[in-house]
Amino acid sequence: MKTNRGFTLIEILIASGIVVCGLVAVAFVFSFAIRTNGTNRQMAIATTLLYDKMEEFKSASFTDAIWMTATGSETLVVAGEQYVRTWRLGGEVPRTITVIVSVERSALARRETELIRATTLVSPTF
Repeated sequence: MKTNRGFTLIEILIASGIVVCGLVAVAFVFSFAIRTNGTNRQMAIATTLLYDKMEEFKSASFTDAIWMTATGSETLVVAGEQYVRTWRLGGEVPRTITVIVSVERSALARRETELIRATTLVSPTF
């Protein structure tokens, strides 16, 4: 009686295929986590920039120079990335303030992606 020891070629190919599928799934999860972490970091920075601009408007009196220009824009570099913060003021009372924060996604294409936008009403009297 003859006993077979070891694995056949087919068994090795099937086991290798299963292991490769598992490793591809793990690699996908890691790449997804890295992309999500970057996006969340950008969103946190954009939220802080928006809040800072809104606070600047909130703390300024209605006779300040900040209220004289209807639109404005500034470029800020935070953590090595370029963010553009723009704002628009409405002319009527109560005035509307819209602040938009976007990030330059691709330095080659110069394409901006809007991250966050907020609009609020401001009035000199309540």
